Order: sequence, then structure tokens, then C-alpha cells
Amino acid sequence: MKNILTKKNAFEFAQMVVGNAICAFSVTCFALPYNMVVSGMSGIGRIVNILTGYSVSAVVAVLNIALFIIGALVLGKRFAATIALGTFAFPFFMGIFEQMTSLHHLVNEPMLAAICAGVLDGIGLGLVLRLGGSTGGIDVPAMIMNRKLGWKLATVMAGMDIAIFLMQIPVTETEGIILGILYALVYGVVMDRMIVLEQGGYQIMIWTEKIHEVNEELLKIGFGTSILRGLGGYLREDRDIILCAASNRNFNKVKRAVMAIDKTAFMTITSVSEVNGNGFTYMLADEYRPDFEDRKDGRDLS
Repeated sequence: MKNILTKKNAFEFAQMVVGNAICAFSVTCFALPYNMVVSGMSGIGRIVNILTGYSVSAVVAVLNIALFIIGALVLGKRFAATIALGTFAFPFFMGIFEQMTSLHHLVNEPMLAAICAGVLDGIGLGLVLRLGGSTGGIDVPAMIMNRKLGWKLATVMAGMDIAIFLMQIPVTETEGIILGILYALVYGVVMDRMIVLEQGGYQIMIWTEKIHEVNEELLKIGFGTSILRGLGGYLREDRDIILCAASNRNFNKVKRAVMAIDKTAFMTITSVSEVNGNGFTYMLADEYRPDFEDRKDGRDLS
């Protein structure tokens, strides 16, 4: 178990390092060379850079350290470790990419650069945040509001980004402002998707005359089910309904299993952002018992 945990922690650490590197690459090599307004501490660093000449990475490093102290006090020791990584890793990689000037104009079209910056920044930040980490800086107050107040992470960060964007308007041309807005919109969407990557799925409700057969088949192939008591709206007849959750990749297995037994079955399918637990996070096929009496705390269907 100790080795497994060690490998898992090492993988998560590497993932957060890569995420920070991607974020730094997107800002330094796609956004800043085209004078776009940028989000977070990078935006404040950009203002200071324009006014004083100090490098963006140096300014970000100083600001990150200050917010690191706040984050460590509010979010605890465990999160402090992930904040520490982002606090130093992000400006460190920014400093490296600032010196690699050959990478500062990988594309010739400013709009394409904004899209690339948004996609890469969203991927990088999503990799970090889905593990409870941070790139430091502006992510810290956003994570505090998300964890303590339950506010949606993307919404909070968007609000703070808007404030930082407004601060950059006096030192930015119109084209840079428009490109920066496009960049922010793209990275917000991609980041939100990355955070719930592989955690989303579908909730399926199944009406069928062969409820026992369908339910047993779903249990047999490894999906958890619940039986809801329903009432038909037209005939006012009692009818049981199967409720099942499936991941994106396993969703069609449920449909095929149901249709193979009852082609007239009625199904409603709802997309859900996140599902966890028995029959979803891990499959239950190995636990399936054909004999109802062998099932713990079970009861037969009516």
C-alpha cells in the first residue's frame, strides 16, 4: 500500500509540475508576445513590466509568495504543499520561457495565438486544479472561495480576471484587449472541462415491462441500479423505474443491454457533470450474485 501511495503521489506531483509548465508556456509564448491582456498575477506582472521594465516572471514570483502565506493559513498544510509547488514552479517556468525568444512567435496570426493560449492555459490549469493544487497567485483566493463558500471556481476566477483586465486597459491597445478577452473565454471553458474530465457521465431512467430482466442484466454487466416507484400518468398504474448512472465511455453498454431485452423500453437520458460511487467509480460485475437471497440488504422487485 505504501508503494502504491508513493507512486500515486509522485504521479500527481508530476502532473502538477507539467500543468504549471503548460500554463507558463501559454502565457509567455502566446499571450504576452502579442500584447494581450492576461489573467491572474501575470496580468499584474504585465502592468508592472510595462511601467517599470521588471520581468513579468519576477513580479509574479514576489506576488505569489505573499499569496502563498495567505493560502497556507486558510487552506491548511496539505494544500500549502500544492500551493508551494505552483508558487515557485509557475514563475520559474515563465523565467525559462522568457529567455527562449525563438518560441515567442510560434504562430503569425494573433487570433490563433489567443486561441492557442486559451486552450493550453485551460489544460494546464485544469490539470493542476483537479488535484486540488494551484499555480499560485490569483488561484489561491479563487480556491478559498470555492472550498469555503461553494462558489463555482470558473465564475470566481472570471470575476477576478475581469478586474485585472480592467486594470490593464490603460496600457493596452484595443486589439490586445479583444484578443485577451477571447483568450480568457477559451481558457475558462477548457479549464472547467478539464476539472471534471472523466468524472461526468449520464443518468438514465428506464421504463420497461421487463424490469426484472433489465435490472438483472445491468447488475450482471457491472452497473449499479436503483428502483424508483412511479405512477403512470394516463392509466394511473403503478410502475417501477430503473435509475442508472454510466460514464461517457460506458453509456452505450447500458443502452445496448436494455434494447437487447426490450426494444420498446422507454429511456430518458440526462447529462451530469460528476458521478462517483458504486457502479460508476468502479464496476460491480465481480460482486454480482444471481441469487437474490445472497445479496446483502436486498429485496426482490415487485
